[in-house]
Amino acid sequence: MSFVYVISREPRMRDAVTDYLRERGYDTGTASNYDAAMETLPWQDRPDGMVVDVQGVPRGEAGSAFATFSQWLAGTYAAVPPMMVYLLHKGARRPHFRLEGAVIKKPFPIEALGEALRERLGHPRREGSSPGMDLDLATNTLRAQLGEAHLTNIEATLLAYLMEHEGEILHPRDLLVDVWQYHDSAGASTLVRAHVSNLRRKLRDVQGTAEQIQTIRGKGYRFTA
Repeated sequence: MSFVYVISREPRMRDAVTDYLRERGYDTGTASNYDAAMETLPWQDRPDGMVVDVQGVPRGEAGSAFATFSQWLAGTYAAVPPMMVYLLHKGARRPHFRLEGAVIKKPFPIEALGEALRERLGHPRREGSSPGMDLDLATNTLRAQLGEAHLTNIEATLLAYLMEHEGEILHPRDLLVDVWQYHDSAGASTLVRAHVSNLRRKLRDVQGTAEQIQTIRGKGYRFTA
């Protein structure tokens, strides 16, 4: 099981990320700031991956800045560095990362984090398995044996969410909340049905079939590899 360590000063962000990771089969550890991470990490197994929320130290609060932590990381894990994912506020100045990694701008769909981890660590539950296609969330590109197709942001996020919840039946109401961030379910079935239809068309274009996305009458949709 892959071990991912999460560092964020924001409790809601920290809890959301760790809950997401645990639900998908990752083992996790957490720290609320850089100093806590530097104290805790040497006593744990080397993490396979790290999710670091890049933030400054709040005014009036003592503690190490990201630059100090980044330098510590590079020295501690010089031989075998973990896979890094950095969370950075949109528009924020990009700091110097002494350990290179993926950068995800906040706010972001949680599936973007899942995609970054799967690309670098593999799936924690189904090592080596593949639905026969590749979804690149950085460019919203879907690739399969017959070619590639460009997806809209909503289509890419929807497909990533369906793939991450492979085998689960997902009601349109839940998709509106988790994928679209909507909290009014009025018209859910019509809206989701339209995007699923477009997504199926593009799946058929690149792999000749869209059978992975199943409609479960009266209940919702299910993705099967």
